[in-house]
Order: sequence, then C-alpha cells, then structure tokens
Amino acid sequence: IRRQMNLQKYSELAKRTCPDLGDNFLNNIHMIFGMSTEIGELTDGFKKDLAYNKLIDWVNVEEELGDILFYIVNFCTINNLDLSKILDQNIAKLQRRFPDKFTEQLAKNRDLVGERKVLEGYSQIKLINEPE
Repeated sequence: IRRQMNLQKYSELAKRTCPDLGDNFLNNIHMIFGMSTEIGELTDGFKKDLAYNKLIDWVNVEEELGDILFYIVNFCTINNLDLSKILDQNIAKLQRRFPDKFTEQLAKNRDLVGERKVLEGYSQIKLINEPE
C-alpha cells in the first residue's frame, strides 16, 4: 500500500541521506550543482524524444523530479528556509501576476514592483480561496 508523503516527513527523510561537507557554502554549492545536474538529466530525456524520436521514459521523469526535490529540500534545510512558506509565496506572486488565469499579455508585461511587494510581504495578503 502506497501512502502519500507530506513535505515535513520528506524533508526529515531527505536530510538523513544528505552529506554534510562541513561548510554551509560548500553544502549550498553541492545542492545547487545537484539541482542543475538533475535538471540536465530530466532535460536529456525530452531532448532525445525531440531529436531522436526516443519515447519519454516517464518512470525516469518521476525519478529525476524526485532527485530535484531532494536537492531543493536539502538546500532549504541547510539555509533554514521554510519550503511551505516559499510555496505560499510563489502562489501569491503568481496570483498577483495572473489574477484570473495565465495570459501571454500578462506574462510579457509583468508588474515587477508589485510582484516584489508581494514577495516581501505576501503573508499580509489574503490568498484567493484561503479559508477565513
């Protein structure tokens, strides 16, 4: 029986298998390089589909996404960043950018000042559909 993993439990389990290089700078570089490497591996499968007609291996896609999450979660842990807060902040920014839905016009004509204000103080902004 498969159970759903929550973010807190995943963070705890991912931290257990994350090496400590003895220095936060080195640990950060390791996590950033890891993210980049795994994004490259994910990209490679799609490149092979595009260029060589090789079918996308969706099991591998899921694996690479999991590896990317490993590095993201551990980067957050190393730097005492709250990933749940980051997720909330990102949605608040996107809701500012696209109040109703994605449009190409809004994507091209972003209100960077307004988005920055959301990023700096989003917790004071009520999210759409947030319970009262």
